This record gives sequence, C-alpha cells and structure tokens, in this order.
Amino acid sequence: YSIFLALTLFANYYIGYMICLFLVGYFLFRLIGMTYPSTLTLKDKIKANLHSLFLFAWHSLLGAGLAAGLLLPTFYSLLGSKASYTKLAFDWELAYPFHEMLSKLVIGAFNFDQMPSGYPNLFIGSLAIVSFGCYFSNRAFPLRERITAVALMSLYVVSMNLKAFNMVWHAMQYPIWYPYRFSFVVCFFMILNGFRSFMNMKGLKPLETFFSVSLTAVVCLSVYQGNFDFVYPEQLVLTILFTLLIIFMLIIKPQRYRWLPLVLFLITTVEMGINAQIDLSRLSYVKQDSFSTYQNILDTDISAIQKEDNDFYRIEKTFLRSKNDSFQADYPSVSHFSSTFEKEIPQLFGDLGFPVGDGFIVYANGTVFTDALFGIKYYISEQNALYRLPEQEDELLKDVSLLKTIDAKEPAYPANTEFQLSLMQTKPDLRSYQPVAETNRTVLYQNPNALPIMFGSNQAILDVPLIAGQPIQLQENILNALVGLPETNHLFVPTDFTSTVYQNVTGVSSTHNHTYTKQIANQDAAVSFQFTPKTNDAYYLTLSPNVKDEDVSIYLNGVPFTQYPTYRDLLVLNLANLNKEDTITIKFNLKKSSLKLDDFQLYRLDQTVFSDAIDHLQQGGMTVSEHSSTYFKGEVTIQDDQQVLFTSIPYSKGWSAQIDGIPVKTEKALDSLLAVPITPGKHTVTLDYRTPLFKEGVIVSIISALFLLLTHLISRKSTTTLKGDLNE
Repeated sequence: YSIFLALTLFANYYIGYMICLFLVGYFLFRLIGMTYPSTLTLKDKIKANLHSLFLFAWHSLLGAGLAAGLLLPTFYSLLGSKASYTKLAFDWELAYPFHEMLSKLVIGAFNFDQMPSGYPNLFIGSLAIVSFGCYFSNRAFPLRERITAVALMSLYVVSMNLKAFNMVWHAMQYPIWYPYRFSFVVCFFMILNGFRSFMNMKGLKPLETFFSVSLTAVVCLSVYQGNFDFVYPEQLVLTILFTLLIIFMLIIKPQRYRWLPLVLFLITTVEMGINAQIDLSRLSYVKQDSFSTYQNILDTDISAIQKEDNDFYRIEKTFLRSKNDSFQADYPSVSHFSSTFEKEIPQLFGDLGFPVGDGFIVYANGTVFTDALFGIKYYISEQNALYRLPEQEDELLKDVSLLKTIDAKEPAYPANTEFQLSLMQTKPDLRSYQPVAETNRTVLYQNPNALPIMFGSNQAILDVPLIAGQPIQLQENILNALVGLPETNHLFVPTDFTSTVYQNVTGVSSTHNHTYTKQIANQDAAVSFQFTPKTNDAYYLTLSPNVKDEDVSIYLNGVPFTQYPTYRDLLVLNLANLNKEDTITIKFNLKKSSLKLDDFQLYRLDQTVFSDAIDHLQQGGMTVSEHSSTYFKGEVTIQDDQQVLFTSIPYSKGWSAQIDGIPVKTEKALDSLLAVPITPGKHTVTLDYRTPLFKEGVIVSIISALFLLLTHLISRKSTTTLKGDLNE
C-alpha cells in the first residue's frame, strides 16, 4: 500500500491528493463493514479497529514520505505559485439542479463545451451501474456497510455540485477547465462495489428488476425532457437497449449458462466502445492536419534559427497555438503557462502592459525596449507586408543572401482545408528588425537591440518598485535605473492625436478618459483617432483592460488590429514604427451602446534615448560560453558605473552564483528577477540551479524507506512468533 501510494503521489500530486481524500472515506467504509467473530469482546473489537486505524495512518505517512523527493520541492514551488492565489472563501451555492447530473449516465454524454464547465463525467456502463444499484439491496453485505455507502455516495454527489465541497476536492481552488476532476474516484467506488455485488448476486429478484427498469425509464425520460445539447434521442435508445439487455442477463444469471460471461463481456465491450467513439469524435481541440502543419512550420523556423546561432537567446512570435509553443518546439521564450509559475512573474509582465493571468504570460504587447530587456533576439512573423519596408525589399532584391529561403515540408492536408496561423498581435515594431529568413508562411526577424540574458547594470535597478496600471512609466523607470540616469530622462514622450472622427457617436472626455455613446442604437458606430508621425520613432497607445473583444472591433489603417483577447491590466499597443509623415488611423467600431476608453494615451518612444542606453548596456553584456536549463557560465566586462549583474531569469532561492569562483549572494530586482552584486572589470560568472528542498525531500524518502523496511521486518517477525505460538 505504501509503495503504490508513493507511486500515485509521484506520478501526479494533484490527482494523488484527490485519491488520498477518497482513501480516507474508503478506509472508514471498509472498517465499518468489517465482520468479527461473535466470540470477540467489544474491547477487542475497539482494539482491532484502533490497530487498523494506526496501520492505515502509519503506512499512508510512509507512502507520502517515500514520494517526498518530489512532493517537498513541489510543495515549495506551489507556495510561490498556484497556492498563493488560494482564497479560503467558500461558496455554498449549487452549480446546477441535481437531477441534471443524470445526463452523464447516458452513453456518449459528452461534448467539447463540457470541458471548461459542465457536469461530472460519470458514465461507467450498464453492467456496472445496474450491479451497483443492486448492491444496496444485496444482503451479502452488512446493513451498516450499505448505509455507509449511501452516506459516501451522498457526499460524492453533493461534492460534484456544491461549490464549497468541489473546491475542497481540488486543493482549495476551483479548477480552470476540466470540472469535477475527482469524478474518477466516484466511478471507481461504483464499479468496485458493483463488482462485489455482481459476485455475490444470485440473480435479480422481481422487486429489483422492477426498480431497475423503472429507474432506467425515469432517468432517460428526465434527460430527454432536459434537452441537453450533448444527448440525442439515439443515445437514449442505446442506453435503454443496453440496460435492458444487462437486466435480462442478470435475471438468468443463476442458471450459470457457460455462454453468459462471454455475452456479458461482449455487451460491455460494445457499449463502452460506442461510448468511446462518440466521446472522442466530439473531443476537438484542433484537427490533426492543422496540428501537424503548425508543428512543421514551427520546427522549420526554429531549426533554421538554431542552426545559425547556438548562443542563448529568446524567440517570440506574432502567432501562437498555445502559450507553451516553446515546449512543443524546444526553444526559450517568455510566453508560458504553468500551475507552478511564480506569481511575481505574471505580476511583473502585467505591470509592463502584457496579457497575463494566474499562471500565464502571453508576450503579445512588447515594445522595442521590452524586446531588448528580455533578450528577444529573434521574432517569427506571419507573411505580412505591413512589417516590411519598401527599401528593405529593394535591399533583399540586390543581395538575396540577406534573406534565406527555407523549404518547409508541410504535411498534406485536405484540399478544402485552408490552414491559417492564429495571430495574437499586430507589431509594426518588426519594421525596424532585420528579416533574415523566410518560408512560404513566415518571416524570421533578428533584433539588433536584444540584450544578453545577463548584463551589467547600475545598482539603482534593485530599488525600482513595480507600478500597477502605469506600464509606460514602469518601462521608463527600468531603463533609467539600468543605465543610472535621472528620473527626468524620458524614454516615452506623450503625444496627442491630431484629429478624431466620429460616426454615429457622441463623446465626453476628461484628461485621458473618454466615453462614447451611440446616437442611433441599431446603426453602425465608430470613433477614429489619427496622427501623423514627425519622426521614424515607434508609437504606442495605452488601452484600458475594460475594453474587450465583445465591446469593440479595432482597425489600424483599415486592417483588423490583432490583440490577444485575455488580459486584465493596462495594455501597450504598438501603432507605428518608421512611419514618418504617414497618416496613422486607429479605429474603434462599437459593438455595444457605449464605449469607455480610460488611460487612453499615445506615446512616442525617443529612439535616441533608447539607442544610447542599449548601446551602453550591451557593452556590459555577458558572453555565454556554457548553458543548460540549470546552468550558465560566461565572461562579462562590467563598466565603472555598474554594480549589479542584472538577469532576465526569474528569481528563485534555488539559484546560486559565483564570480571568479567565489560564491556571491543573489538578490531580487523588480520583485521578480535574479540579480548578482558585482564589481567593475572582467569576470567569469557561473549560475547554478538546485531545486529547493530536493535534497531534504530525498533524505525524507530514504528515511521513510528504512522505516517501511523496519515495519515490514517487525510485522514479519510478529507473524512468525504468532504462528509458533499457535503450533505449540
């Protein structure tokens, strides 16, 4: 038991937690159902129960201890990530009417809309569900056990509806997608006791047959009247058919026909096979041809970059399939999702104007400064003429070696399928980056401003606080602190729109807050803002998080403006770059009766200030000679005005640093990133990561293994002694 519990927790601590909760209830269920010899006194029964309770608790602890090598580091990681979002506020509301849960007992009762929210998955097949129903009338089991089973099933049913209980099963947090994940233990409980009942069943009695048929009719009628979009009449007919077949087989079970087990097996196999076929046909994250095509595009682009550049750098894209594309194609990036993502990192990027959430970052609103700061050396974009300047086209025609053409061998897909990259951002900034390679779908850009993963910085960076809701100011403060410039130095210059065009709207404005209301409700309405850049600098617009896809459609110069839809902080939108004397128009089409634009301000990035600062920081950049997922080594020359080695690595106590072989204490910059004190001059720097509490966890696992062995030896010796006494 201890070993298999350890394997369960090691395989998946989250699902293991649910199994541990189930085991407590199941242990009590089995303990209450225990039958003792009539000669045993009450005192002996209590003693035996306490002994069983002790063994269960002791071996459960040993099982957890055996997995401590993984559990302790995971627990430490969760404290700084998923667990930090936990709010112990119990919601005592029901998620849905209880009878709607019956819909999940029908064959094939699933659709994709049930993934983010819906009902628990409970289908176990007719043989199991009918046998489980008969368990409660089966006198082969003590009445107290069956009453306990009723109590447990009632608890499970309530837990799969009452939000407070559901939260307890999910480690005190509501799950994001895949609701009621613990339903598998409920299915297990029903299948197991259904099996026990089947093995002790002498055939269905008339009353049991009546109730089985009646309940089947009531359930199917209730589901039919419920008009569930994932249950069709054909599914109800199949459910009734298979259930009646099983009921008939159970009626003739006492006859012990030799063919009966085979028929029961075939019926169950066919039923479960049909259920699997229906469910899988409705499970549609993405079609296989689209997935394969996207994978091939990504692999081709990443391979082309890594073939030419084996240094450490990050890569980002203007499109995505998931936030973890970097895992899929094996490259470093910023976009990321993880339940164990340190909360400080999404906080930092949210304050910098990016789409973030609890446990994820989407690098969809970078400025040329953040691209440089986080070492985004390469960008992959869809084929988009908006990002390529006419003079760049001329240069590429003169020297084709500037733009290498990559042959992308995409898998064949049906002729009637038009594969499209899923765009997540509009980024005119790419016009100032150098296109270096292309496929028939994508263009690869190199960012000359990208800083290495570690570079020298002024110590002022250690004192820069995060500012919520002011991404432009925060970016400016970070740059000034890195270079050691006064706060009066401005990277971003506030700029006004030159004109505003109204279409079927009236506007009310105050400072940077604007409210626009439709004049005629059932007609199109829009407001457009225009400006003409007097320089080739980049221009950015801040947009309030209250403006969502359902509120507006945004167009940049008549082309739909792409923005990742999930965000909760003030965004920074890139509107122009290298567009001197061009008229830039940003248009908002209202989808609702009114539109509120808060903190709506246009900024111009001062390219001179930016270039001077980046040139200075690049001089103190580290040349990485060795790197892995847990190790960095390289040479760095620190300038006289630099006292800190700043890194774009998330801070963790697991990182240790050495300067010229001497250990140095690490520090935290921007409440989230790793920094190391350093002196001017040339140095060899090494960073090494060791998982916090891993060593301590391994020690606990070893001690638990020794205790388990000792317990086994003592138990074995006691058994041998008892046998000897009995023989005497």
